[in-house]
Amino acid sequence: MIEIPHWVQVFVLVGIALVVIVVPIRILYEMTKDSRERSRRFQDLADRLRERFGEVETNRMVFGFSRIDFKHDGRAATIYQPADDEIMIQLEPKVQPRFHVIARTRTPLSPPVAAMWESMRFLPRVLTHDPLIDESIALYATPLFGGYLREAALDGIPAEGKPTGLAESLVILRKMPGVRRFELRMSPSGGFRLSFKLRTEDLLCRPEELESAVHHAFQLYDLLVMY
Repeated sequence: MIEIPHWVQVFVLVGIALVVIVVPIRILYEMTKDSRERSRRFQDLADRLRERFGEVETNRMVFGFSRIDFKHDGRAATIYQPADDEIMIQLEPKVQPRFHVIARTRTPLSPPVAAMWESMRFLPRVLTHDPLIDESIALYATPLFGGYLREAALDGIPAEGKPTGLAESLVILRKMPGVRRFELRMSPSGGFRLSFKLRTEDLLCRPEELESAVHHAFQLYDLLVMY
Protein backbone atom coordinates (compact mmCIF):
# COMPACT_ATOMS: atom_id res chain seq x y z
CA MET A 1 0.00 0.00 0.00
CA ILE A 2 1.49 3.33 -1.06
CA GLU A 3 1.39 6.03 1.59
CA ILE A 4 0.35 9.44 0.28
CA PRO A 5 2.87 12.11 1.26
CA HIS A 6 1.71 14.48 3.95
CA TRP A 7 2.23 17.55 1.77
CA VAL A 8 -0.06 16.10 -0.89
CA GLN A 9 -2.80 15.56 1.68
CA VAL A 10 -2.41 19.12 2.92
CA PHE A 11 -2.47 20.43 -0.65
CA VAL A 12 -5.69 18.55 -1.43
CA LEU A 13 -7.39 19.66 1.79
CA VAL A 14 -6.41 23.29 1.17
CA GLY A 15 -7.74 23.05 -2.37
CA ILE A 16 -11.05 21.64 -1.15
CA ALA A 17 -11.26 24.33 1.52
CA LEU A 18 -10.67 27.03 -1.07
CA VAL A 19 -13.41 25.63 -3.28
CA VAL A 20 -15.86 25.29 -0.39
CA ILE A 21 -15.15 28.78 0.99
CA VAL A 22 -14.05 30.97 -1.91
CA VAL A 23 -16.63 29.89 -4.51
CA PRO A 24 -19.68 30.69 -2.32
CA ILE A 25 -18.07 34.00 -1.32
CA ARG A 26 -17.52 34.83 -4.99
CA ILE A 27 -21.11 33.91 -5.85
CA LEU A 28 -22.41 35.98 -2.92
CA TYR A 29 -20.26 38.93 -4.00
CA GLU A 30 -21.60 38.79 -7.55
CA MET A 31 -25.16 38.56 -6.26
CA THR A 32 -24.73 41.57 -3.98
CA LYS A 33 -22.92 43.44 -6.75
CA ASP A 34 -25.84 42.82 -9.12
CA SER A 35 -28.26 43.82 -6.39
CA ARG A 36 -26.40 47.07 -5.75
CA GLU A 37 -26.35 47.81 -9.47
CA ARG A 38 -30.10 47.17 -9.78
CA SER A 39 -30.75 49.38 -6.75
CA ARG A 40 -28.68 52.17 -8.28
CA ARG A 41 -30.48 51.92 -11.61
CA PHE A 42 -33.84 51.81 -9.83
CA GLN A 43 -33.01 54.98 -7.87
CA ASP A 44 -31.75 56.71 -11.03
CA LEU A 45 -35.05 55.91 -12.74
CA ALA A 46 -37.00 57.33 -9.78
CA ASP A 47 -34.90 60.52 -9.87
CA ARG A 48 -35.61 60.96 -13.58
CA LEU A 49 -39.32 60.43 -13.00
CA ARG A 50 -39.30 63.32 -10.52
CA GLU A 51 -38.34 65.60 -13.41
CA ARG A 52 -41.74 64.98 -15.07
CA PHE A 53 -44.17 63.57 -12.53
CA GLY A 54 -45.51 64.41 -9.11
CA GLU A 55 -45.66 62.49 -5.81
CA VAL A 56 -42.96 60.03 -6.86
CA GLU A 57 -42.42 57.34 -4.20
CA THR A 58 -40.21 54.25 -4.36
CA ASN A 59 -41.24 50.96 -2.79
CA ARG A 60 -38.49 48.36 -2.64
CA MET A 61 -39.62 44.76 -2.28
CA VAL A 62 -37.67 41.85 -0.82
CA PHE A 63 -39.75 39.49 -2.94
CA GLY A 64 -41.37 40.50 -6.21
CA PHE A 65 -40.70 43.61 -8.26
CA SER A 66 -39.85 46.96 -6.70
CA ARG A 67 -42.22 49.71 -7.76
CA ILE A 68 -42.29 53.46 -8.28
CA ASP A 69 -45.62 55.14 -7.59
CA PHE A 70 -46.29 58.55 -9.14
CA LYS A 71 -49.01 60.80 -10.48
CA HIS A 72 -49.52 62.25 -13.95
CA ASP A 73 -51.90 65.22 -14.01
CA GLY A 74 -53.30 64.00 -10.70
CA ARG A 75 -53.86 60.42 -11.95
CA ALA A 76 -52.07 57.58 -10.19
CA ALA A 77 -49.80 55.08 -11.93
CA THR A 78 -47.01 52.68 -11.07
CA ILE A 79 -43.83 51.70 -12.89
CA TYR A 80 -42.13 48.32 -12.49
CA GLN A 81 -38.88 47.14 -14.03
CA PRO A 82 -39.07 43.33 -14.13
CA ALA A 83 -35.75 43.11 -16.02
CA ASP A 84 -33.01 45.42 -17.26
CA ASP A 85 -34.57 45.38 -20.74
CA GLU A 86 -38.21 45.59 -19.68
CA ILE A 87 -40.47 48.21 -18.13
CA MET A 88 -44.14 48.02 -17.18
CA ILE A 89 -46.60 50.87 -16.55
CA GLN A 90 -49.64 49.96 -14.47
CA LEU A 91 -52.43 52.52 -14.26
CA GLU A 92 -54.25 52.80 -10.96
CA PRO A 93 -57.69 54.04 -12.02
CA LYS A 94 -60.77 54.07 -9.84
CA VAL A 95 -62.84 52.46 -12.62
CA GLN A 96 -61.64 49.01 -13.70
CA PRO A 97 -61.95 47.86 -17.34
CA ARG A 98 -65.11 45.96 -18.25
CA PHE A 99 -63.74 44.29 -21.36
CA HIS A 100 -60.70 42.29 -22.42
CA VAL A 101 -58.19 43.76 -24.87
CA ILE A 102 -54.65 42.94 -25.93
CA ALA A 103 -52.72 45.21 -28.31
CA ARG A 104 -49.13 44.36 -29.12
CA THR A 105 -46.38 44.84 -31.68
CA ARG A 106 -47.21 42.71 -34.69
CA THR A 107 -44.67 40.13 -35.82
CA PRO A 108 -44.74 37.58 -38.67
CA LEU A 109 -45.65 35.02 -36.00
CA SER A 110 -48.58 36.94 -34.47
CA PRO A 111 -51.29 34.28 -33.98
CA PRO A 112 -55.00 34.62 -34.83
CA VAL A 113 -55.83 34.38 -31.12
CA ALA A 114 -54.10 35.57 -27.94
CA ALA A 115 -54.35 34.23 -24.40
CA MET A 116 -55.60 36.44 -21.57
CA TRP A 117 -54.25 34.22 -18.81
CA GLU A 118 -55.54 36.26 -15.87
CA SER A 119 -59.08 35.83 -17.20
CA MET A 120 -58.57 32.31 -18.57
CA ARG A 121 -59.85 33.12 -22.04
CA PHE A 122 -58.66 33.40 -25.62
CA LEU A 123 -59.27 36.55 -27.64
CA PRO A 124 -59.63 36.53 -31.45
CA ARG A 125 -57.65 39.01 -33.50
CA VAL A 126 -59.46 42.14 -34.64
CA LEU A 127 -58.65 43.37 -38.15
CA THR A 128 -59.30 46.98 -39.11
CA HIS A 129 -58.38 46.38 -42.78
CA ASP A 130 -56.25 49.51 -42.66
CA PRO A 131 -52.51 48.87 -43.14
CA LEU A 132 -51.52 51.59 -40.65
CA ILE A 133 -52.81 49.37 -37.84
CA ASP A 134 -52.92 45.84 -39.23
CA GLU A 135 -49.34 45.81 -40.53
CA SER A 136 -47.73 46.99 -37.29
CA ILE A 137 -50.12 46.25 -34.41
CA ALA A 138 -51.99 43.07 -33.51
CA LEU A 139 -55.31 43.80 -31.78
CA TYR A 140 -57.25 41.18 -29.81
CA ALA A 141 -60.62 41.54 -28.10
CA THR A 142 -63.85 39.71 -27.41
CA PRO A 143 -66.31 39.78 -30.33
CA LEU A 144 -68.60 42.04 -28.30
CA PHE A 145 -65.92 44.71 -27.83
CA GLY A 146 -64.03 44.05 -31.07
CA GLY A 147 -66.50 46.05 -33.17
CA TYR A 148 -66.04 49.14 -31.02
CA LEU A 149 -62.27 48.70 -31.05
CA ARG A 150 -62.22 48.47 -34.85
CA GLU A 151 -64.42 51.54 -35.34
CA ALA A 152 -62.47 53.59 -32.78
CA ALA A 153 -59.20 52.78 -34.54
CA LEU A 154 -60.58 53.61 -37.98
CA ASP A 155 -62.13 56.88 -36.77
CA GLY A 156 -58.63 58.11 -35.97
CA ILE A 157 -57.21 57.39 -39.43
CA PRO A 158 -58.02 60.30 -41.74
CA ALA A 159 -57.69 60.21 -45.52
CA GLU A 160 -54.92 62.80 -45.15
CA GLY A 161 -52.86 63.98 -42.23
CA LYS A 162 -51.75 62.38 -38.98
CA PRO A 163 -53.78 59.79 -37.08
CA THR A 164 -55.69 60.84 -33.98
CA GLY A 165 -57.36 59.21 -31.00
CA LEU A 166 -56.91 55.47 -30.54
CA ALA A 167 -54.87 55.04 -33.73
CA GLU A 168 -52.49 57.85 -32.77
CA SER A 169 -51.76 56.46 -29.30
CA LEU A 170 -51.23 52.92 -30.58
CA VAL A 171 -48.89 54.06 -33.36
CA ILE A 172 -46.86 56.29 -30.99
CA LEU A 173 -46.48 53.53 -28.40
CA ARG A 174 -45.49 51.10 -31.13
CA LYS A 175 -42.74 53.49 -32.27
CA MET A 176 -41.37 54.65 -28.91
CA PRO A 177 -37.58 55.18 -29.13
CA GLY A 178 -35.54 52.15 -28.16
CA VAL A 179 -38.55 49.83 -27.85
CA ARG A 180 -38.32 46.38 -29.40
CA ARG A 181 -41.99 45.60 -28.77
CA PHE A 182 -44.86 46.86 -26.66
CA GLU A 183 -47.98 45.25 -25.27
CA LEU A 184 -51.18 46.67 -23.80
CA ARG A 185 -53.36 44.42 -21.65
CA MET A 186 -56.65 45.35 -20.05
CA SER A 187 -59.20 43.15 -18.31
CA PRO A 188 -61.57 43.29 -15.32
CA SER A 189 -59.24 41.09 -13.27
CA GLY A 190 -55.87 42.35 -14.53
CA GLY A 191 -56.51 46.08 -14.73
CA PHE A 192 -54.81 48.28 -17.33
CA ARG A 193 -51.10 48.04 -18.03
CA LEU A 194 -48.47 48.60 -20.69
CA SER A 195 -45.21 46.70 -20.98
CA PHE A 196 -42.20 47.43 -23.17
CA LYS A 197 -39.32 45.18 -24.18
CA LEU A 198 -36.37 47.50 -24.71
CA ARG A 199 -33.67 47.45 -27.36
CA THR A 200 -31.88 50.49 -25.89
CA GLU A 201 -32.31 52.57 -22.73
CA ASP A 202 -34.00 55.58 -24.37
CA LEU A 203 -37.23 55.04 -22.46
CA LEU A 204 -35.34 54.77 -19.16
CA CYS A 205 -32.94 57.65 -19.69
CA ARG A 206 -35.20 60.22 -21.40
CA PRO A 207 -37.96 61.40 -19.05
CA GLU A 208 -39.84 63.16 -21.83
CA GLU A 209 -40.27 59.86 -23.70
CA LEU A 210 -41.50 58.10 -20.59
CA GLU A 211 -43.93 60.96 -19.99
CA SER A 212 -45.23 60.52 -23.53
CA ALA A 213 -45.75 56.79 -22.92
CA VAL A 214 -47.69 57.47 -19.71
CA HIS A 215 -49.74 60.19 -21.41
CA HIS A 216 -50.80 57.85 -24.21
CA ALA A 217 -51.50 55.07 -21.73
CA PHE A 218 -54.07 57.31 -20.07
CA GLN A 219 -55.38 58.37 -23.49
CA LEU A 220 -56.04 54.73 -24.31
CA TYR A 221 -57.61 54.16 -20.92
CA ASP A 222 -60.04 57.02 -21.55
CA LEU A 223 -60.91 55.65 -24.99
CA LEU A 224 -61.23 52.00 -23.98
CA VAL A 225 -62.61 52.23 -20.45
CA MET A 226 -64.17 55.67 -19.98
CA TYR A 227 -65.70 55.95 -23.45
